[in-house]
Amino acid sequence: MKKITSGLKLDVAVIGGGVAGTYSAWRLQKSGGKKKLAIGLFEYSDRIGGRLYSRTLPGMPNVVAELGGMRYIPSTQPLVTGLIDKLKLPSKDFPMGNPNKEIGASLNYYYLRGKHLKLYELSEKGKIPYNVSWQEEGMNPDQLQAWVMKLYAAKMCAPINPNPTLEQWFNLKVFGKYMYEIGYWNFLSQVLTNEAYSYMSDAGGYDANVANASTIAQLPISDFGPTTEFRTLVKGYQSLPITLAEEFEKDGGQVYMNQRLKSIVKQKDGSYLLTFAATDTKDYTTTDANNNKEVTVHAKKVILAMPRRSLELIEWNQFKDNEFLRNNIGSVLIQSAFKLFMGYDYAWWRSLNLWYGRSITDLPIRQTYYFDVEGEQPNTGDPKNTKALLMASYNDISTVPYWKGLETGDEYAGNATSLKEGIDPNPPAEYKATQNMVDEAHRQVMQMHGLEKMDKPFAAIFHDWSGDPYGGGWHEWKAGYRYDEVIQKMIKPVGTEEVFIIGEAYSNNQGWVEGSLETAADMMERFFKLKFLP
Repeated sequence: MKKITSGLKLDVAVIGGGVAGTYSAWRLQKSGGKKKLAIGLFEYSDRIGGRLYSRTLPGMPNVVAELGGMRYIPSTQPLVTGLIDKLKLPSKDFPMGNPNKEIGASLNYYYLRGKHLKLYELSEKGKIPYNVSWQEEGMNPDQLQAWVMKLYAAKMCAPINPNPTLEQWFNLKVFGKYMYEIGYWNFLSQVLTNEAYSYMSDAGGYDANVANASTIAQLPISDFGPTTEFRTLVKGYQSLPITLAEEFEKDGGQVYMNQRLKSIVKQKDGSYLLTFAATDTKDYTTTDANNNKEVTVHAKKVILAMPRRSLELIEWNQFKDNEFLRNNIGSVLIQSAFKLFMGYDYAWWRSLNLWYGRSITDLPIRQTYYFDVEGEQPNTGDPKNTKALLMASYNDISTVPYWKGLETGDEYAGNATSLKEGIDPNPPAEYKATQNMVDEAHRQVMQMHGLEKMDKPFAAIFHDWSGDPYGGGWHEWKAGYRYDEVIQKMIKPVGTEEVFIIGEAYSNNQGWVEGSLETAADMMERFFKLKFLP
């Protein structure tokens, strides 16, 4: 990592050490041949990765707790899949159910309105504890969503095109309005009973799935469910941007950590004066440094690889003066997200025939994911190590404040194993799990699984993405925006400026690494005349 000095002159300054930023810096550095461009990559914290954040619990070095993004879909996400292959990063299956593919996720649990169900039962009429209409019965939430969208595609577009393109969806009118002008909650309230909406919200796992974002943004209308095949990286998803940053440095690029972009000012020669404030990372928490130290950097071009909230923290006159930016920076919702991982002495869930994937409840924990056992990993030093990882709570929007209310109090003290083996029950992290938080999460996990008693976890770790500079875990398009047009223009929002905005926020794959790479690839091709690598 390079120490920054005032007066640094660059061809391109890339701001943001997430996937979009590290890919852009790496790709531009690769393009220079013998005559390299002067490129600097600047990161607010002391950590490369952005919202990819991979950690491990004590005693489990080979089982990764993904506090941020955790998986990708090879069949529909070619950019991230190809990049992982090119970098030769070891990957593995991210299973969503029983290893027996005939069983799959069919036996995973749903605990809704005090009733225990299994996934396959959601598709049986009369089983769910919701007073839905006869048309709405016999479908899991993904199937119900797909049914609604296909129904309207058939009504409005058939026989011309029973499978509308994105452009046709934007030109589609329902209830006297263009569909993109309607919030998804508003739309569903017109086509489903309130009980069916509540069912979709509770059993879907994410509030964001039925939030009042753009109805068009809920596409595609194909079923997305337990049969979807996912993969992840063996060393953690964060190893993707870390590897890109390392390769960028090996090729002569410069990485500057703990630098917050404060302002952008265009100079008379057309270059940009960037002012950076020094930050300090202590105990995994980053804040402005006490020394008030600032440095200035000159750059011919600036790439802002940042989420919406981070952009809003920058002083740049175009955010106020430019009509497009003024009207469209707020075109996406910032969705809060929270993850809590707990390490148990053994994978007690396997006795319930639960292996991988998730179980869902309307309790505040919302989603529980089952992960690996340390002793079963290929590189483990102890095959008898039975410690196992559980993502006890994965939630968004409405339930995040519930867990924030439990963030204060005594730190989690661990269990008998923590005391016996000298394990830190709160591994180093930005946020410390409290006794209140872990006790409550453990209680809800037991309730969801119909268990009365189980030893508590030996360690816990969590992350809340709501604070600055992220603002949330992902973004969704607001209703009322032709976001297909916003995506194209946001990459270079001001025609007379060499300032670019990329990342998942203003993409057609929000919440996914693929969205970050889509915007980066589009920028490279249109404005740097470079093809996506690989």
